[in-house]
Amino acid sequence: MKTLLLLFQFIFSIVAFSQTALITSGNQWKYYDQGNNLPASWTDLTFNDVSWSVGNAQLGYGDGDENLTTCNDPGSQGNISVEGGQAGQDGQGPGAGFAGLNGGIGYGSKQYCGNFGDEAGLIAGAGGAGGGAGGSYGGLGTIAGDGGNGSNSSTTVGLSIEGSYPATFGIGGTGGAENITYGTAAGFDIALGSGGAGAGSGGRSYYLGTDGIKGGNGGGLVFLKAEQSVQMTGTISVKGEDGSYGGNGGSGDATTDCCSDGCNGCDERTFSCGSGAGAGSGGGSGGGIFIETSGSASITGNLNAIGGIGGNSGQLGNGAYCDYSDIFCSDNSITTGNGNIGGAGGSGGGGRIKLFVPECAQAIINPTVLVNGGTGFYNGEAGSYESICGYADLIENSTTINWYVYPNPVDDHFTLSFDNNDFSGKAYVELLNTLGQVVSTFELSTSNSTLAIPELSKGVYLVRLTLNNEISIKKIIKR
Repeated sequence: MKTLLLLFQFIFSIVAFSQTALITSGNQWKYYDQGNNLPASWTDLTFNDVSWSVGNAQLGYGDGDENLTTCNDPGSQGNISVEGGQAGQDGQGPGAGFAGLNGGIGYGSKQYCGNFGDEAGLIAGAGGAGGGAGGSYGGLGTIAGDGGNGSNSSTTVGLSIEGSYPATFGIGGTGGAENITYGTAAGFDIALGSGGAGAGSGGRSYYLGTDGIKGGNGGGLVFLKAEQSVQMTGTISVKGEDGSYGGNGGSGDATTDCCSDGCNGCDERTFSCGSGAGAGSGGGSGGGIFIETSGSASITGNLNAIGGIGGNSGQLGNGAYCDYSDIFCSDNSITTGNGNIGGAGGSGGGGRIKLFVPECAQAIINPTVLVNGGTGFYNGEAGSYESICGYADLIENSTTINWYVYPNPVDDHFTLSFDNNDFSGKAYVELLNTLGQVVSTFELSTSNSTLAIPELSKGVYLVRLTLNNEISIKKIIKR
């Protein structure tokens, strides 16, 4: 029994010490991080993953121990990539600006500790995301600028860059596209303005880029309908909100020394370049102003429906610097390049302003009107301004009866007459206010009658004539 027990222990020991590690620390992995759904076949052994990125374990960001920021498996080559900036959100509204595209990935080789010399790692910066387009309403908003490119440049003295994976910077994302205008210039419709799209965030390097800021809101809506008269001397503003800044690009830095020899030069570290900034957010479009009166009008104030300004780029990511000098080791230095700034956000288009008055000759219509588009990557289009003579809700009709009302506008009396062949019997006349209420009635027995209306207030009225079972309507203005 003792012999069998000893034999078992001996066999177990042999098995335990003959284990083989299938996956070791720092192994290279292929990975896909483009944010798109993969086909179901991606788990098959025959799936083509040639286009996937390659990097050393561990994978992922945020733990503080990746190859980008610390040393890992310094005795082998490896590729490190950094993600581009993320685009903002589309604006809100029928003419909302569209967001840009994400920035491109930056990548390069990590540091390598060799038997016959060390080589510094160099990781290019990622691109910033594209900016947000401006909102549209009466005028078209504009496209946004692109995000800033990352950098892959470096200046070295006395050291070599590990070249298995040449540093390739991420390209800045394309700026967002404009939307369409909506509404009419002279119709009875009016609407709110539309918002600009959000700014792009900055690309990543050693440090993360920052988020961009939301797009500007569209301008508001003012609807003023006066039953008798209107007087306006102040300021009505439905200006679109300005866009804001894109995200800042992440700045570069370096790992600690990765090699175990006695020298601690710059060639023992992985350096990263500056990343591109995100482009700015879009300005909101101007809003809508609708003023209508059935009586007298005096409009001499300020009416403002201009589009918002496109926001500016964020700040570029800075590069890194190292300068090493030692009497026993070789002197060396490296400076990596700064990223690039992005473009401005798109500007908002102008809004719409509409004034409806009964009679332009009797009204004072002299406002200071601003419907121009905002400024930005391009200037937005101007919106619309119309002063329309004729009350919006009151519609005359045409009949076979030839009759006339004069003078018009009237004071306290007006004359109603017919062609000789069009009057027979009796006619009935009703005066209606703008609410459709009957305010005066008359019975006519001749083809030429003068009607008195001293009790009526100033404003617009309908004269509704009934003759021989036919109804005809005309409009008068009492001043």
